[in-house]
Amino acid sequence: MLLKHNKIIFLSLVFCASFLYSASEPSAFERQSGATKKDIKNLKDSSLNLSSVVTDLKTRVETLEQVQYGLQSLYDSQSQKLQKLNEEFQDKLLLLQEFSGKFDILNTKIEQLKEQNTQTLEEIKKMWDIVQGFEGKVKEIAQVGVNLNELVAKEVTQIKEELKKQAEVIVKDQENIQKLGGELEHLYTSRQKEKEKNAFKDPSKKPQVFKEAKKLYWDKQFDEAKIRFIWLVGENYQLAESNFFLGQIAYRQQRFEDAIFYYKQSATLNDKAKYMPTLLLHTIKSFNSLKDKKNTLKFINSLLALYPNSKEAQEAKQIKIKLEGVKKNGK
Repeated sequence: MLLKHNKIIFLSLVFCASFLYSASEPSAFERQSGATKKDIKNLKDSSLNLSSVVTDLKTRVETLEQVQYGLQSLYDSQSQKLQKLNEEFQDKLLLLQEFSGKFDILNTKIEQLKEQNTQTLEEIKKMWDIVQGFEGKVKEIAQVGVNLNELVAKEVTQIKEELKKQAEVIVKDQENIQKLGGELEHLYTSRQKEKEKNAFKDPSKKPQVFKEAKKLYWDKQFDEAKIRFIWLVGENYQLAESNFFLGQIAYRQQRFEDAIFYYKQSATLNDKAKYMPTLLLHTIKSFNSLKDKKNTLKFINSLLALYPNSKEAQEAKQIKIKLEGVKKNGK
């Protein structure tokens, strides 16, 4: 609205200036007068001044238009902000109304709680009166309890002392029982081991025992094998071979005198057995370990005479060479 009004003012000023300028033009008759030329000059100056004023007014009008545009923009912006604030205000107003309703409900509940608290306080007072009535009785009972505790404490002390004495006796008995239990367990274990060792002693199963004894020997369980071979010898079963294996076990355990004894028993019972080369070689080595050179050489000669082509004979020759070399060096 303001912009339209400014445009109207500007157009009016332009029209007046144009009219004044056209009116200042002298006619052909007036140009002949000196006074009229001066007047005309003054009118021209006035026209120029008016034109300058119009230009200035035009500039101001443009400035006013720009200001008006800025104000209009500011007005629109503020109008939008006011509208937004109004909307927010309406939202806050609704929220406040909601809070107001909740507050009324809460206030009602508070009033109800006050009434309940009043009733509760009255009940607490009643209970307090009852408690105070019982206080005296409780003190009496407490005193009785104290006396009873003292009596019980004395009894407990006496019982503890008695239990302590009995515990000492029980500990001693327990030690004796443990000792006796250990002895019984040892005896039982010994008997079980003995029973297990003798479990194989069944005369009807001599072949199985003989086979088992040889397996134990080859598995290097010499003590278990020895027990079975001794039993077999006592049962007169496979005497020659059983004595041979007993000799082998003694030889492996470096009991050379026992080995020689069992080898001799075996050879006496069967001097044609296939294990004879081994028996003679181990007899030679047993005598050699015992530093008995005479019997060593004697059995070497027997082995060389009886089994000259055996590998045992070749080994016996090496022993003989060493013994004879030592003998020569000794001379």
